[in-house]
Amino acid sequence: MESKIAELKEYLEKNKISQNFEDVLNECLEKLPEDPFGFFANAFGRYAHKPVIEKLVARQILDSRGNPTVEVDVYAKVNGQVKLIARSSAPSGASTGSNEALELRDGDKGVYGGKGVLTACKNVNEILSPQLKGKELFDQNVLDELMCKIDGTELKTKIGGNAITATSFALAEAAAILNDEPLFLHVAKNFYGKDKIPKKFALPVPMVNILNGGKHAGGKLKIQEFMIVPSRNVPFKERLRRVVAVYHTLGGLVVKKYGVSAKNLGDEGGFAPLIDTPDEALNIIEEAITTAGFKVGEDIGLALDSASSEFYDSEKKLYEITEGKFLTSEELVDYYVELVKNHPGIMSIEDGLDEKDYAGWINMTQKLGDKIMIVQDDITTSNPRLIKQGIEEKWANALLLKINQIGTMKEGYEAVRLIHGNNGSVVVSHRSGETTNSVISDLVVGIGAGYIKTGAPARGERTAKYNRLLQIEEYLEEHGML
Repeated sequence: MESKIAELKEYLEKNKISQNFEDVLNECLEKLPEDPFGFFANAFGRYAHKPVIEKLVARQILDSRGNPTVEVDVYAKVNGQVKLIARSSAPSGASTGSNEALELRDGDKGVYGGKGVLTACKNVNEILSPQLKGKELFDQNVLDELMCKIDGTELKTKIGGNAITATSFALAEAAAILNDEPLFLHVAKNFYGKDKIPKKFALPVPMVNILNGGKHAGGKLKIQEFMIVPSRNVPFKERLRRVVAVYHTLGGLVVKKYGVSAKNLGDEGGFAPLIDTPDEALNIIEEAITTAGFKVGEDIGLALDSASSEFYDSEKKLYEITEGKFLTSEELVDYYVELVKNHPGIMSIEDGLDEKDYAGWINMTQKLGDKIMIVQDDITTSNPRLIKQGIEEKWANALLLKINQIGTMKEGYEAVRLIHGNNGSVVVSHRSGETTNSVISDLVVGIGAGYIKTGAPARGERTAKYNRLLQIEEYLEEHGML
């Protein structure tokens, strides 16, 4: 009995239980909280061990195109108990750059056409999970760096970029939940540093895909996305209202002009009428803007994602800009110059040239870079190494950031710092194959990016991101942070 009492006494002294209990009790008596036991629960929490990762559990789920992707659950040991804290998932692109992180697929044609991700899930469960077990959750950069080291390849070919992105997202969500803070604040801490978080944040300008061509639609129109971009000089909720008004107006116009099937939606929620040329597409969008009561280029601008690698013939070195019309690199740049002249509302062109047409990118930036955003996507694939090269050679003046192109949030932060350091613009982007997670909405606010691309204001996986931005705007207003 005496030995047991001695053991308990040693335990109490070692963990400073008596001293800590007395401190909390005195604090409670001083504050006289309405819920004393709730107060005790929170107060004693500061003496508990920091939460650590217990395990990661990955599963195969479906994205918005009905293809498999990776979802990861994060279990943490919190106050001595193992709990499910958060889960997140990886998106998937249709038009992809050759330097993107590997989307690890199973390759069994008899199961999901070879697109299964069970191997990627196994890599999370059997490789990442054991090596991350016991790690603290709050430093995203440390966890992401560890995953990069475990994989050991730039393009995540061992573990799979889809496995690592889903895990990186899930770890960020878990840390924010455990810290009882919005995800965008957790992002800001890791992006700026804990002591350098801005006191004010801004909501991004949405670049809204409302008319689809290319791989997102399947018609004759080669340019992949035609977007509308509201003015920054109104609150986010009003930006969103304006683009929704134009979207619905355009829906009515395309049905009237091209028939009811023209209201069919592309992968990202934009309409996919049988339009043949970029001018025709821009004309009807401009008509929708004015019909909805707005001024083109003043209230609402225009933007393109050409995805030109998809209509580039690398052997002939020609671009099929419209069906049967082939242009050289120089001719295509001149085509864009004329397009901007004829449609002055255009303020951004993404992936205007093939990812290997470096001379063409330089030429386009020289001719249009002082007028519009020249947005790099496939050419740099959010890769800091390639972005550094692009800055030196003046390929573009803006970056499209897709975390799954490079793998982790940390690497995405590095990419953004490079662009911001060169006075460039950043557009945080979704992918055509999405899930309903809204990480990119918090990401764009947390890193202070000026723009977000997350599709049309239709389809649940797209509107989830817009709705999250509305929630963030409300939070910022309530806390005097906007």
